Amino acid sequence: MNFNEHTKRIILRISLIFMVLLSIGLTGYIFGTDAHFSGVEQTTSKSADKELGEKSLRDIFVPTQLFYYQDDQLYQVYDGNKNLPLEFNRLTEKLDKRSIKNFRKDNDSYKKMLHNHNYLQLTYPDQITMPLFIRGINKKDGREFNRIFVSTKKRDYLYLGNDANHHLYQIKISDIAFDKFVHQVTHASSKIPVSLIHLRDGYSVVYEKATKLQVYNYLTNEESSSYYVNNLLGSGASSQKTTGDNTVYSNGAYQRLIVTNKTHHYEFVDYQENKIPKLMTTRLIDSLYYVRKTGLSEPDLRFFDADNKTFIYQNFVEEYPIFLPGNNISRAKVNFAKNGMSINFNSLDFQIPVPTDDPKVTVESTDDALDELYEAGYTKKDINRIIIGYQISQQTPQTESRELVELHPTYYVKINNKWRSLKEWTSLSTKSRKGMGLKEETNGF
Repeated sequence: MNFNEHTKRIILRISLIFMVLLSIGLTGYIFGTDAHFSGVEQTTSKSADKELGEKSLRDIFVPTQLFYYQDDQLYQVYDGNKNLPLEFNRLTEKLDKRSIKNFRKDNDSYKKMLHNHNYLQLTYPDQITMPLFIRGINKKDGREFNRIFVSTKKRDYLYLGNDANHHLYQIKISDIAFDKFVHQVTHASSKIPVSLIHLRDGYSVVYEKATKLQVYNYLTNEESSSYYVNNLLGSGASSQKTTGDNTVYSNGAYQRLIVTNKTHHYEFVDYQENKIPKLMTTRLIDSLYYVRKTGLSEPDLRFFDADNKTFIYQNFVEEYPIFLPGNNISRAKVNFAKNGMSINFNSLDFQIPVPTDDPKVTVESTDDALDELYEAGYTKKDINRIIIGYQISQQTPQTESRELVELHPTYYVKINNKWRSLKEWTSLSTKSRKGMGLKEETNGF
C-alpha cells in the first residue's frame, strides 16, 4: 500500500509538472506569434474578425454599380440573370497579399482614366480601405478607394481609384482571367446612358434623360422587440421603462435599447465602447460587427456611406439603395463617439419579392433634379452626392408582423452630410436651411 501511494504521488507530480510546462509553452507560442497580434487594435475588432471572415466582408463591402463605354457613350449596366458585382468579387478573391502601387495622384490623370473607353468601371457607394478588398495586407494600410478600373483589352493590371482625392493605384493581375466577366458586362441585359458630374464627395452618376425604372413589391417581416433585446442586452434580466412613445430597456448602467413604439425604429447605446478605433479599416469592420450583433437580416444588406465616425448600411434592390420612411431613413447607422457607441436601426425586413404588373415609373433626368435644387436655393458646393434610390410609397398590412410594401424610384441627395429625398430638400424652409449653415443662393454654380 505504501509503495502504491508513493508511486501515485510521483506520477501525480510528474503530470502536474508536464501540464505546467505545456501551459507555459503554449502561452509563449501564442504571444510570440506575429499573425495573432500584428496590425490588430485592442478593440472589439478582434471578435469581429473571428465572427465575420474575409468572405463575409466582401459580401457586404461590394461594388453596387457597373459602367462601360460603347460608341463613345458611358452606360450603367445591369443583368437580371447574373449578379455581376458578386461575380467580380469571386474573381478577385485571389488577390491575396498583393502589392498595391501608388500610380498617379492628379486631377488630369484621373479624368483621363474616367473617360478611357478601354476600361470597365465598378463603383462602391463610398470609399473603403485596401484591406477590405485584398486579404492578408496590414490593416494599417489606410489608403481608400471607391472605383475599380478593369481593362477590356490588355489585362495585366487592375486600377483602383479614389474619386475624392484623385488617387490611382495599380495591382498586377496577370494570373486572373477577366475575359468571361468582360463579355458578361458588355452583353448585359440592361444599359442606361449616363455621364459623371463632380460634386463635393467626388463623382456622381448623371442620368442624361428621363429614365423608366421598375416598381418593386416586397412582403416584409418584423421581429418583435424581445428579439433585439435578447441579441443586444442578453437573456439576463433587464429593466424596462415606457415614456410616451418610447420604451427603454437597460442592462445595468452601460447599455440601453430604446424602442420607438408603433414604428420600426430602434437605438442601441453601449457607453462602455467609448474608444474610437484609430484605423479606418477597424472602424469599418467594427461597424459591421455591431450591425450583425443586432440580428438584422442580411441577404440584400450592403455598406452604403461613411463619414469618419458614422457608417451607414442599406438594403439594396438591384443596384439601388432602399431608403426608409421617417427621420431615420437608414437600415442601420453606427456612430462611434468618446461617450459610447450607438447604432440606430430599422427592423423592417424586405423578405420576399412579389411579382407585379405595375408599369415602370419615369424618373426625371439628373440635370432637371439638380435644377430643382438650385431653384430652391442650394448651390452646387452644398451637394455631397445625388443618386437614385427607392422609397416606400405604399404599405398594405397583411398580418401583425407582415406588410406588403411598394417601392418607387426617386432621387435622394446628400447635403451637409445628411440624406433626404429631393422632394424633402426642395420643400425645406429657408429658415431650416439657414439653421444647417447653408447659404441662400439661386445660382447653382
